[in-house]
Amino acid sequence: MANSQAQHFLAPSGPENPDRTKQEFAGAVSSNARADFALSMRHGMVKQTSGTPQAQAVALYAKARKLALKRQFSDAEYLLREALKLDDKNRLIYAALGEVLEMMNRPDKAILAHVDALRLDPSNSKCLSYIGSYLMRLNQDEEAINYFDAAVKFDPNNATVLARLIYLRRRICDWTDLGNREKRLQVFRKTDVGIDPFAFLSMADDPGLQMKFSVKAAELGMADASKTNFERPRADGRKIRLGYFSNDFFDHATMYLIGRQLELHDRDRFEIYIYDYGEVNDQEGRLRAENAADVYKQVSGLENDEIAAVAREDGLDIAVDLKGYTKDNRVNIFNNRLAPVHVAYLGYPGTTGVDQMDYMIADPVTIPERLCKYYTEKILYMPDCYQPNDDQRAAADTVPTRAEAGLPEDAFVFCSFNSPYKVSPEEFDIWMKLLKLVPDSVLWFYAPNDKVQENILKEAKKRGIGPDRIVFAGFAGQKEHLARLQLADVFLDAFAVNAHTTASDALWAGVPVVTKTGKQFAARVATSLVHCAGVPELAVATPQLYQALALKLARDKDYLAEIKARVKEGIKTGPLYDTEKFTRNFEALLEKTLERFNAGLKPDHISLK
Repeated sequence: MANSQAQHFLAPSGPENPDRTKQEFAGAVSSNARADFALSMRHGMVKQTSGTPQAQAVALYAKARKLALKRQFSDAEYLLREALKLDDKNRLIYAALGEVLEMMNRPDKAILAHVDALRLDPSNSKCLSYIGSYLMRLNQDEEAINYFDAAVKFDPNNATVLARLIYLRRRICDWTDLGNREKRLQVFRKTDVGIDPFAFLSMADDPGLQMKFSVKAAELGMADASKTNFERPRADGRKIRLGYFSNDFFDHATMYLIGRQLELHDRDRFEIYIYDYGEVNDQEGRLRAENAADVYKQVSGLENDEIAAVAREDGLDIAVDLKGYTKDNRVNIFNNRLAPVHVAYLGYPGTTGVDQMDYMIADPVTIPERLCKYYTEKILYMPDCYQPNDDQRAAADTVPTRAEAGLPEDAFVFCSFNSPYKVSPEEFDIWMKLLKLVPDSVLWFYAPNDKVQENILKEAKKRGIGPDRIVFAGFAGQKEHLARLQLADVFLDAFAVNAHTTASDALWAGVPVVTKTGKQFAARVATSLVHCAGVPELAVATPQLYQALALKLARDKDYLAEIKARVKEGIKTGPLYDTEKFTRNFEALLEKTLERFNAGLKPDHISLK
C-alpha cells in the first residue's frame, strides 16, 4: 500500500461521509492485503506526509536496519521493500534487503537483491563482496574468487574481502596474493572491520591479530544474542550435566578425535548431553555420538536463543563449544549464559573472543604461560596434550602397495597430508630444496582437486622440480587413510596452521612428523603432539632447523629407524592414545571449574598439578 493511500484511509472521517469512508477502507484492505496494512500501521508509515520519496525511503531504510539488529527480520524486509517502491535507485536499500534475506535463511532471494545493488554501482566493492561471499557459501570458490578479486581492485583496503580472497586462493594453492605479504598484513593490522578468524589463521602466525579478529567477530555476533538474566543452577550433589554443542557429529575430524572420549565419560559422575545443530545424517560418526550421549538433541531447526533456552531448561552445569570459528559454527549461542561454566574445546585452534566463554582447553605447549595474554578465556591445562585421540581406531585391513598409491618403489617419501590452504611458499620452498638434496625422493601431496594439482606443479616447476617428483593423493576414508600413511617415510608439517588430526594420524601410523614451533595455538599443535608421543626433537624453532632435521632423517637411515621405533613405542605406551587417562584428566579439570563456581570465585587458569 502506498503511503498516500494509507494516509487517506486513516484520516479522521468527517460526519458528512462516514459510510463512504468505511467502504473505501474495506476496499483498500481487500486489494492491498491486511498484513501489509497492519505493518504500515505498526511502523508509523501512515504518518509520513512530508519529504521527497527518496527521503521517505531513507527513513524506512534506517528503521529497517534497527529492526534487523533486533532480529525482527520480517518487519525489516517489509520496510525495505516499501522503501524500494519509493526509491528503486538506492543501492544501500537493495544491499540491506540482501543482508536481511540472508539472515532469514533465504539466500536465493538475497543474492538477487545484491545483484540489483551491483547493477546500480558496478564498481562498488561492498556489492561485489556480498556476491562473492554468497558464492563462497555455496562452495563455488572459483566464481567467488573473481568477485573478491574485483572487489579488492576497486578497494584494496577492504580487509574482509582480502582475507576471503587469499583464503580461497590458498585452498587451491594459488599464492598470487602472497608475494607482497607484508603489505597485505599492514591492511589487516590497520583495519577495524570484521575478518573471518578462521580465514586469517593461515595468513600469519600472530596470536595478537588472531585475538583481535576473534573479539571483533564475537562483538558482531552479539546482535544475535537475547540479553537473558539467567540464574545459573548448581550441581547440588547430582551428576554433572555436561553439554557438547556442534554440527560436526558425523564422519568428521572432530568425531575421529572425540568419539571415544564421549563413550568413556564416567557415567557415575557425568550425564552427557549432545546438542547437534548440523544436518540430519545417518553416518557412523553421528550414530556413535548419539549412542554415547545420555541425551541427544537435534536442534538444527532452532534459533540461537531457542537452543539456549533448551539448554537452560535441561539444567546444564557445563556447556562445551566444539566449533569456535570453523565452518557453519554457532558460537554466538554462548553469548547467552547456557550453564554455570562455558568451555571452548577442540574445534578451533585459537581464542573465541566471546565475553561469556569462561575457559579454553589447552596444554602447556600449545599455550605456555607467556602467551596467555592472547586468549580471552582462562586456560584449562591438560597435563599432556589438549587433543583427545581414539585408542580403538583401526586402519583398513589391506595396506596398499607403493605402486598402487602411485609411489616409486625405492624412493624416499616425504608427505604432506595437510589441507592445501595451510601450505605457504615458505614451507614449499624448503620441500623443493629437500627434493633437490635427496635425489631419490618424492613429495606425496594431498590434492583434493585438479586445480590444486595444477598450481602445485606450476610452483614446483618455478623451483626447478619436475612433475615426476610430485605424487598426488586424493581423499580417502579414515581407515584407508591410516593404511596408506604407512607408505610414507617422513611427514612435513605446515607452519602457521599445523597438522592437527592429520599429525596424530601420521604418528599413529608410525610416521615421524617434522614441525616448526610457532607462536599462535594453531602453530604449536604438532609440537604438543610430538612431545606427547615421546619425540620432542621432531619440533624445531626455525625454518633452517626444520630443513636440516628433515634432511637428516632422509639421509641417515639409522637415525630414521631409531625415530620411527620411538614414535611407535610412544604411541603404544605414552599418553597420546591413552583415551581413558585423557578422559579422567579432562573430567577432573571440569570438576575444578564447578568447584570455583560453587565457591563464588571467578574463572581462572587451572591445571591438575
